[in-house]
Amino acid sequence: MVVLWAAASVPAEPIPDHVKRGQFEVSGIVKTGDDERERGTRRAAPLRIDGSRGDWDEIEELRLADVLTEDAFEDHFIDDIIVADIGEGTDGWEFPGASYLVELR
Repeated sequence: MVVLWAAASVPAEPIPDHVKRGQFEVSGIVKTGDDERERGTRRAAPLRIDGSRGDWDEIEELRLADVLTEDAFEDHFIDDIIVADIGEGTDGWEFPGASYLVELR
């Protein structure tokens, strides 16, 4: 997923508004329920997420406290941003692949 925190020697700043209001396109293996497929290919569009519909408060709070890990970010991005925009999916959202491309539009 996206890494939004700074190095330990640089104080974290609030997440910029253009990120919170951004349109995200996720390419890679995306799973919800029994539907698991590679997104962002000729056969399947990327997973499109409207960041402006999400609640960024917990992500930003963890980031500013310098305790936001990749796992915590992924969990909160799914629960607070993806679900807020497009719903829970048939059985939640999973990203079981090894690598992803996340573009902020």
